[in-house]
Amino acid sequence: MWSDGDPFLVRYESADGVIRGARPTRVIGERNGYLATWLPAATPVAVPVLADGRGLRECSLEDRYTLPRASRVEPWRGEGIVMLFPRAAAHSIWLFRQAGGEFWGWYVNLERRHAWHPRGCDTRDHVLDLWCERPRQWKWKDEQELEQAVEHGVVSAAGAAEIRGEGERVARMIERWHSPFCDGWEAWQPDPFWPVPALPDDWQL
Repeated sequence: MWSDGDPFLVRYESADGVIRGARPTRVIGERNGYLATWLPAATPVAVPVLADGRGLRECSLEDRYTLPRASRVEPWRGEGIVMLFPRAAAHSIWLFRQAGGEFWGWYVNLERRHAWHPRGCDTRDHVLDLWCERPRQWKWKDEQELEQAVEHGVVSAAGAAEIRGEGERVARMIERWHSPFCDGWEAWQPDPFWPVPALPDDWQL
């Protein structure tokens, strides 16, 4: 459906059931069931925030899951990242770089199985994540946030078990160093002349 260089819009449903996040990216290839896209530094992205303007990392976990939400458009902070989307699984994998472009590590974002559409895909962040800085090594991230999401009814206990199960499945992939971790995406370099992707005005529609 997509060719190298095509725009690819990733949209995120918020905890209130509304699309409040979006990242415009560029397709850079596909290997072993994962579509790869590039999100350059300073790309305008939409992020969920509280209705009072506070970022979700600037408030208590209780406020994060109980207060009304809105969206804010701002530049992507930090270095550009390669984002890998499986055709049929409940996660994505982001390859982070340090300042200067040196590869840093793989971030496994556990999320709802992707709903694919002509502009890209929609999903929902499942809070719990994994971090892999070296081959075959990993650790959990944000376990407390998943517990809080269950406590506030954002995620059911059964849903939390499914999320952790998906994380454990990807962890086994890391331990065995299966695709996409062994596919060489960390060596990929962007074309310096590519323009920064544009966030469509109708990204919520």
